[in-house]
Amino acid sequence: MRNLLLATVTGLSFGLFASAAHAQDTGFYVRGSVGSSNINDSIAPLIDDSDTGFGLGLGWRVLPWLAVETGYNDFGEFVFAPFVCPPGRFCPAQVFLPAEGNLDSLELGLAARTTLGDSGFFGQARGGLHRADGELSGTSTELYYGIGVGYTFSRRYSLSVNLDRYEFKSFDVDRIGVGFEFAF
Repeated sequence: MRNLLLATVTGLSFGLFASAAHAQDTGFYVRGSVGSSNINDSIAPLIDDSDTGFGLGLGWRVLPWLAVETGYNDFGEFVFAPFVCPPGRFCPAQVFLPAEGNLDSLELGLAARTTLGDSGFFGQARGGLHRADGELSGTSTELYYGIGVGYTFSRRYSLSVNLDRYEFKSFDVDRIGVGFEFAF
């Protein structure tokens, strides 16, 4: 049900962006972002649930309002405290041993953008799949999605603030960050 709702909202968002298409160039761009990554919905207690994360990517604006993107994300290093009971021992009290690991992923998805009036400000929505490979998460292919607002300084440069969610097997990572885009 949750994935159906997400697909419906994403489809409607792309449709709204299509109806508001503007005279933005098509072509390639590179993007970078840095921000705070926070884990939520964890199955294990967290000692440290936030860290600085970054992302690097390449996009191709196939239509003035739609782009195909690929990129790499490093969400940072997190410390879990999973319950551990040594083999053959009775453990009436829970024993927590810290486990530390880095989370990162590769992504492939779509990004839609529309201007907000004639001011240079824009809104954007993005979503797709990311392949996570982390010491704490294992390897899996999951969804990511996000929204953002930004300002276009020229045909080549733009700056944005984004809120993205990356789903993992047993938890999600939310990242709020500042992004920079350079178009060719």
